[in-house]
Amino acid sequence: MVMRLFAALLGAGLLLGGSTVQAEGCPETLLPPPPPDCRPHPPLPGPEHHRMRAMPQLTGEQQTQLDQLLQKERDHAAGILQKMEENRHALRQAADREPFDEAAVTALAKLQSELQTELLLSHLRTQARIRSLFPPPRNQ
Repeated sequence: MVMRLFAALLGAGLLLGGSTVQAEGCPETLLPPPPPDCRPHPPLPGPEHHRMRAMPQLTGEQQTQLDQLLQKERDHAAGILQKMEENRHALRQAADREPFDEAAVTALAKLQSELQTELLLSHLRTQARIRSLFPPPRNQ
């Protein structure tokens, strides 16, 4: 009895294995098309996509002005980043305190948001100043 059951299971296994081999051999035309949202993505931009337009040859005065602008931006941003780090640390401590003080956490979160806004504005301000150093070429 056990031998018959074993033989039946072995035979069923061979039949199932054979159907798997047949499924692997099926032509791809029988497969359904991919859903409409599975389109290939367009190629990603290169690493230089975020850079400003090509810089013209700079005069000595323009180079000096550019260096001064960038140094001023670095100094200003360094101060803001230091304040953001200190505020982030205070925010973590306030969030971990028991009992939870929602008013304190909200005030620190608002300060963090204001610092991020100031950093962004400083960056954009500097970009505008750099663009003013290099006016677009006139069309002749």
